[in-house]
Amino acid sequence: MRWRVVQAVAWQAFLEFWRSPQSVFWTYGFPLMMAVVLGFAFQSGEPEPVPIGVVETPAARSSLAALDDEPLLDVAWLSAADADRALGRGRVALTVRWESEAVLRSDPSRPEAMLARLLVERRLREAGAEVGDQARPQHEVEDRPGARYIDFLIPGLIGLNLLGAGMWGVGFNLVQMRVGNLLRRIFVTPMRRSEFLAGYLLGRSILVVPEAFAIMGFGVFLWGVPFRGSLLAALALVVVGGWVFTAIGCLLASRARTTEAVGGLMNAVQLPMWILGGTFFANEGLDGPMRWAAECMPLTHVNRALRDVMLEPGTLLDVWAPLVALAAAGLACFALAMRLFRWQ
Repeated sequence: MRWRVVQAVAWQAFLEFWRSPQSVFWTYGFPLMMAVVLGFAFQSGEPEPVPIGVVETPAARSSLAALDDEPLLDVAWLSAADADRALGRGRVALTVRWESEAVLRSDPSRPEAMLARLLVERRLREAGAEVGDQARPQHEVEDRPGARYIDFLIPGLIGLNLLGAGMWGVGFNLVQMRVGNLLRRIFVTPMRRSEFLAGYLLGRSILVVPEAFAIMGFGVFLWGVPFRGSLLAALALVVVGGWVFTAIGCLLASRARTTEAVGGLMNAVQLPMWILGGTFFANEGLDGPMRWAAECMPLTHVNRALRDVMLEPGTLLDVWAPLVALAAAGLACFALAMRLFRWQ
């Protein structure tokens, strides 16, 4: 092996990297920027209160009032139906009801459930010591279909699959076509640009339908995840959700000239949605700018609407608002991609 030749090739590769501003930014700039943003977002400080739901009755108001005095608990007084729904949607870590004694109900597979249980037990024990009552609360495992963590997770995984398949399946492939000069050849044909892009996005959007229903069927038949709503509404959500993510992928690919650039752009868009999109935990408990950012993300509304359809008897009328908003966002991204799209 000739060391001089190896050195020359290595030096050329080094120079090629530093002459590409996009490569430098996505290799060094973007990770540093994300470290700064996430560092400020999740910096150390006072622990956030754990949300719990207490079933409101006159007896519970007098017997469980001490829970309101625990600073590490965010107590919501709810009806029995609302408490069950909040637990199933992950908005509270556990529920407490009074039946001559405190009864705690939680899903132990949720990471915050154990912390909430310990905090509630401690506060009730301290309150009982003050009046000479050391009765321990009873515990129930939340294992009813529709209220478990797996029931919360499966609709989120469907939304996450729509996100990844739509953006990577369109954005990355379009840039590969541009790099291989295939888009330039398509440009000189009688076919209109809008026809090509619309057809390409339509084809990719249809492909995500069987993938989404495969995950849904897997959850239903293997884990017993309920499907209580309208199949038509679920199909509409999958199609429209796939459409909006493919349109975002098309927009991100409209100007990128290298696969490295579009890969970085898609990671920059997908990472916040992975964290804040409500796939693995409920994002209704977020506050301030984090909550505003979560509510602006399409994945949040796809996941929320899918849970409305799967875990509750949701129909098209129940999810028409997110469907319209998602379709409008997809059309806006597609129209902008049409104006910015680079064919060479």
